[in-house]
Amino acid sequence: MGSRGHPVVALWVALAVVVALTGCGRRDRGTTTVVFWQFSPLPAIQPVLDKFQHEHPGIRVEVEQLTWQSGREKIVAAVAAGRPPDLCEIGSTFLPGLVADSTLIDLTDSIADLKPELRGWRVTEYLGRSYAIPWMLGTRAMYMNADLMRGVGLPPENPPTTWTDFARAVEQIDAAGPDLKGFGMNAGEREVLFKKFMPFAWGNGGDILDSTLTHSVVYSPQNVEALRFYLSLKPFSLLDRQEMLDEAFTRGRIGFTISGPWMLRKLPESAPQLHFVVILMPRPGKDRGTPASFAGAEALGIFRGAKEKSAALTLARFLVREENAMPLYIATGNAFPAAAAAVEDTYFVSHPRDKVFVQQLQTAVAPPVHPRWVEIEEILNSELEEAIYGKKPADEALRSADQRIGALLQTGR
Repeated sequence: MGSRGHPVVALWVALAVVVALTGCGRRDRGTTTVVFWQFSPLPAIQPVLDKFQHEHPGIRVEVEQLTWQSGREKIVAAVAAGRPPDLCEIGSTFLPGLVADSTLIDLTDSIADLKPELRGWRVTEYLGRSYAIPWMLGTRAMYMNADLMRGVGLPPENPPTTWTDFARAVEQIDAAGPDLKGFGMNAGEREVLFKKFMPFAWGNGGDILDSTLTHSVVYSPQNVEALRFYLSLKPFSLLDRQEMLDEAFTRGRIGFTISGPWMLRKLPESAPQLHFVVILMPRPGKDRGTPASFAGAEALGIFRGAKEKSAALTLARFLVREENAMPLYIATGNAFPAAAAAVEDTYFVSHPRDKVFVQQLQTAVAPPVHPRWVEIEEILNSELEEAIYGKKPADEALRSADQRIGALLQTGR
């Protein structure tokens, strides 16, 4: 007997139809569910999402918090399995790889109106096309111990603004006592080295790749001069991991350290007696160069395999608005809204230290968005490590990096 008319089969077919209509998936009675992966603590992001769902009752947001330790791997695995989230927060360091794999949709034509309203587009663009929307921007600035400055006769009200003045202050603080160091220089964490050196190079007119992203410009007079200056600080510096440098600054053992806005939340609690000032990075000379720093970003991207692309874009547009991004910064203190209007937020009037980071963002530089950026970054960090540990002089380390990056770019053509 054939199975076409079997009552059990007919029952299963009927049940399947019911399941399809009632919706075990992402739509339930006209409501669309957007799966959103992001890195902020849920208590910080949830009020923003509650506001979104109040304004958009037809869209429900299913949010998941990623960790910085495993977030990238989880995103890559989900994309490979064909089950990506609808909207995803993507760090600027691994966004180029996703662009190279053609896993993100090109948003250029859908977000043209956002261009004048947001900063940080460089980290989301490749060959003139936008593959994500800048959401939160991060940078580093210089932390200065005001008491140590006064102790060596330097007024903290007039902090060093040039390489020469900065080096002089570092050396004087280092000479003030056996337990003191003038500067905190990163070592032991290869992945952060270029973020601490390149601000000096960028400020001096140097760069990593040319404007076409096809040739390395690492071995340039500007970069060599910057690295020689950076290494000249080493005898007066504490070399350690970022966590330990932050701790040493907290204990009043170093005069200057480069760190992020998260320290603004930590220091008043862990070292209420510490008098510190946040200043812009030093520039090469009074009338030369810029006070550059590293610019990172958290962007919002939509994958080709996303099921609810339209609703995801609606959510992204909502999240990047100044009034919705600013509460996230206030709650976390990690990165600043990409919304240009955030600069005028009244929060920064009562929090002048935070505003220094906003000012630093104006001259901060983002690494190039290149499909092989992860490999380029590793080459840079490995050669900088050789220079910092005294295994290679500045020009040799940068020449080697330049040759290795050049060879890498050739293999990608």
